[in-house]
Order: sequence, then C-alpha cells, then structure tokens
Amino acid sequence: MAGLGSLPDTILTRSVIIRMRKKAPNEKAEPYRRRVHEKQGHALRDRLAKWADTIRDDIAAAWPEMPEGVSDRPADVWEPLLAVADAAGGHWPERARAACLELVRAAGEGSGSSIGIRLLTDLRDKVFCGAERMPTAAILELLHRIDDAPWADMDGNGKPLNARSLSKMLGEYVTAKNEPIGPRSIRTTQGVPKGYYAEDLADAWLRYCPPAPRESRYIRYIRYIAGQRG
Repeated sequence: MAGLGSLPDTILTRSVIIRMRKKAPNEKAEPYRRRVHEKQGHALRDRLAKWADTIRDDIAAAWPEMPEGVSDRPADVWEPLLAVADAAGGHWPERARAACLELVRAAGEGSGSSIGIRLLTDLRDKVFCGAERMPTAAILELLHRIDDAPWADMDGNGKPLNARSLSKMLGEYVTAKNEPIGPRSIRTTQGVPKGYYAEDLADAWLRYCPPAPRESRYIRYIRYIAGQRG
C-alpha cells in the first residue's frame, strides 16, 4: 500500500514501513512501462512461486530467530519474511535481519509514520505527566507549546490541533473497557468543562507508546500547571 502523509495506525502497526522520497533533479530512474516490464515481473513471479513450492513445508514449521529488541507486533510482521530469508540461505538471513532492525527502528522513531502514536506519547510525557485528568483546553494549550511537534501547525498553514480533531484522533483508540476514548465532563472550581482522564488513556499508552522517560523538571512543571487547573 502507498499513500501521502500518514495512514491509520491499524495499518501501520501491521506493516513494514518504507518511507519514499521524490526523485531529485540529479537522480535518474528508468520509467515504468507496463507493456515492457509486465513480462519481466511475471517471469520473476513464476520463478518465486516455483521455488516457494519446494520449501513450503519447511517454511510452515519454521521458527526464525528474531533480532534482539524485535518483539510483539513487529515480530509478527517480520517472522514470515525472516523465515523466507533463512530458506533462501546465503547472505539473505543476515541482510533480512539488518533490514528488520533498521526499519523497525525507523518506524519507532515516529517522524510522521504514526501521528496517532505521537499524540498518545506527547499526552503521556508532556501533557498529563502523572495528572489524573485535564480539561481539553489545557491539553491543547500544552500540546501547542511543544516546539518539535506538529500540533500547532497541523496542515502547514498555521492551523492548530483543535478539540474536534483531538477527539477524532483519540477515538481511534480504546480504553481498558474496550470503549473508544472520548472527552468526559471534569468538575473543577471554575465549572464542568470537557476533558480527558488518564485512566481512559492508560491502556493505549501501555500498548502503543515507547517506554516513558525518567521524570524531569519540565514534567514536574506540567504537573504543577495541571494541578492549578484542577
């Protein structure tokens, strides 16, 4: 699958993510022509299918060794590919595991590969920071202040993340009770605004986010702000 921008996390977390770049003016690439290259593709497909029939039983029973640090869903994605590489032999097992480590690492760094996971991580590490609940207005204010994040300029034209978009993005994840994450009323000294509870986000934080960093002065400051806002 290919697309511009980000795809849903339900697809990304089950995929080998390869980021592509537009060809530079000084780079040359042979143009694709179906009437020319289709026969070549079919010939390669037939060779692969013939070879696959010879190792079908071995592949079905294979338990390939995963590179260190690759587990859970990335391991599920890469296991059949590594099994094929092991069956091919030669330099393929080593090359496949090197590619696995590099692409899993790149996907884990975010960089636009999963805007939803970036949002969850920023909420945990730079917004809630231990607070039990926060009004939506306070959440958005803190998100917009994060210098290296996209929240203050979602479309490249200065349009910030708003309450509706926040609700839509978080609604793609569920609570521990398997219900979509959504805003709830929060009772404060200034009224009952809509906001979010850490307990609703906790399961998504556990499942999708990288390990939390150690507490810093910044995190303690955010906790103070959250407490002041109720």
